[in-house]
Amino acid sequence: MKIGIIVGTRPEIIKMAPVIRECQKRSIPFFIIHSNQHYSEEMDSIFFDELELPAPNYNLGVGSGLHSNQTGNILIKMEPILVEEKPDIVLVQGDTNTVLAGALAASKLNIKVGHIEAGLRSYDRMMPEETNRILTDHMSEFLFAVGPNQEQILDKEGISADKIHTVGNTVSDSLFQHLEIAADKSQILDDLSLTENDYFLVTAHRASNVDIPAHLKELLVLFERLHEKYEQPIVWPIHPRTQAKLTEFGITIPSYLKLSPPIGYLDFIQLQQNAQLILTDSGGIQEEACLLGVPCITLRENTERPESIEVGANVLVGRDADKALAAADKWLNTEGSVSWANPFGDGHVAKRIVDICLGDKATASNEQAEIVRNGESITVVGMGYMGLPIACLLAQAGYQVTGVDLNEDKVAAINSATCPFDEVGLPELLDKVVSQGLLKASTQVVNSDTYLVAVPTPHKGNACDRSYVFSAVDAIAKVASNGQTVIIESTISPQTSLAAADRFKSAGLSVDLVHCPERAIPGQTLHELVNNDRIIGATSSQAQQKVKDIYQSFVKGEVFLTDLTTAECVKLVENTSRDVGIGFANELAEICQELNVDVYEVIKLANRHPRVNVLNPGPGVGGHCIPIDPWFLVENTKSGELVRKARAINDARPALVAQQAIERLQPGQTKIGILGVAYKADVDDCRETPAEPILHCFNQASIEVKYHDPYVSEWLCERETELSQLDSWADVLILVTDHSDYRELQVDSYLINTRS
Repeated sequence: MKIGIIVGTRPEIIKMAPVIRECQKRSIPFFIIHSNQHYSEEMDSIFFDELELPAPNYNLGVGSGLHSNQTGNILIKMEPILVEEKPDIVLVQGDTNTVLAGALAASKLNIKVGHIEAGLRSYDRMMPEETNRILTDHMSEFLFAVGPNQEQILDKEGISADKIHTVGNTVSDSLFQHLEIAADKSQILDDLSLTENDYFLVTAHRASNVDIPAHLKELLVLFERLHEKYEQPIVWPIHPRTQAKLTEFGITIPSYLKLSPPIGYLDFIQLQQNAQLILTDSGGIQEEACLLGVPCITLRENTERPESIEVGANVLVGRDADKALAAADKWLNTEGSVSWANPFGDGHVAKRIVDICLGDKATASNEQAEIVRNGESITVVGMGYMGLPIACLLAQAGYQVTGVDLNEDKVAAINSATCPFDEVGLPELLDKVVSQGLLKASTQVVNSDTYLVAVPTPHKGNACDRSYVFSAVDAIAKVASNGQTVIIESTISPQTSLAAADRFKSAGLSVDLVHCPERAIPGQTLHELVNNDRIIGATSSQAQQKVKDIYQSFVKGEVFLTDLTTAECVKLVENTSRDVGIGFANELAEICQELNVDVYEVIKLANRHPRVNVLNPGPGVGGHCIPIDPWFLVENTKSGELVRKARAINDARPALVAQQAIERLQPGQTKIGILGVAYKADVDDCRETPAEPILHCFNQASIEVKYHDPYVSEWLCERETELSQLDSWADVLILVTDHSDYRELQVDSYLINTRS
């Protein structure tokens, strides 16, 4: 194995340093190509000496210039080197023109490319770095992603999963390797007459900030207002580009701004570590500030490092002085020290990268999984339609999971790897995680690092019955410890999470309460739990990030962070919106009947308009979500007249379609067959099924009733196992559930089709 390492800028040298050292440690043949993309030695070459790295084998000397010229010059000079060296893999890091040119040169020569920091996206195509990183990712065979965010981005862009490796960021390796050295060797605080934790640190070099006079002046106004309020010196190791622009625009720098030439890595670590606040438009410095525990204000409108924002270490302000002051106030007026979780790596990222390059993917993956999970345990309370699949997915991701249910028979079934209900793919997954010892079931809640509540929330009197949730909370409170995390997955009425948090406080516990509503349907539960987006609501950024990490262990969809009550409302609003749409469709069916027109034809033609999407009418609304969630949403509000009206329309619908079936009976006929009694197609779930009120209407009218359903073996009336037998027996058939078995339906009885 021979590795080519390509660098062109200061951040690339710093982040490649751990990889170079790992190659040296293992005696792996490698060579370094340095494009010299920066035009001054102090911006990059000095770092080879300071970090005690071997000198580059090749210096291309391309210097600065227009993007196309610079990229083209690197390509021209690099190709013959790669032809001569014949590396097995070329490693590039970041998003510069050097990275793009190196990846392209290698790709054209059929040399494998490994991209470190793959998957970063700002979604701002005005930044040339965005184009570089996207193109490089799609040319690479090895995509070394920092974390789950980047892994999901790459997956959504269609990159094969076997190319993506979530390893962390080598910035953590470099930083952790040099902290003590910097503290011993650097004299920068004395040289600049600075006191620890008594200055702000600034870096700014992006064209959008410094190439336009008005923008550069906006930054200076922002710095001025910070200085006026806090009276702190502001240290600015100034980029040659920025210095040139200040001179070109004739801008005078005030005395409180301590400008210095670009400085070495060890000095810069010292400046960052001892700053009270960092203001930057650099992506790498956002990471370093987060790792060092120093609050960061980013002078951009976007970032490809969203993790720093998610953990509460970073705020985007652009050049808005008011936003910058608000962010500074939040951190600097906090009593005690600020802290957050580290999302960028453990200091052993380079080892995993080299393992993967050498083909030892399993070792690297296992080590990363061990670091991420670290033996963490999760108790899932409630082994129903959602709780058991979630428990299995968490166990498959490597967590030690205990599933809790009061039903002893269900607990015994799970421990024997017998799935207690039908769900595609679940029996196989359950057998796997139980046999691996990652999931066990119990009737008792046990102490764990994290608890997840997935118990039923029935409705009583058009309100949420929260008793099961509160019972689960009280059971957890008996075994939990301070600082642990409790996730409520159950669908709940707004502000239930706050009430649950109060119960923990009353029990003398300080826990992080999080709400992450399930968003999946029976029949496709595993698929949707993995692929749907998730909403996480919490009162602290630390809790948000911890739970996000848990869900991203198996969720491929995006994960969005918000507060508790907003998260509670999201799920309810989704289903309420559907309920209102169904209510309109069912009301439209009655209107069209009076007008003697085909409602399905009307809807089909109306939906030809690009901004119209009318749903089809049906026999009513079933399941545990759509007919219930609207009541949860409005149970404590005066508003919601439309929501309540839609509920009334949909609740009345089964009686209307039942009456239509009765009216189709000829004199002397008394037998009606129901086709499908599950609440939705191709499942065995009968919760809130409209078939039940339809049956009630038939019973009141003294109608004889039988049913056929390929999924439901027992229900409220006699079942015919063969559709042909029900057809022979019945005078009229009513289609309630549009199972796939009924799609090509041919019957002799008169059929009332309540579906399109």
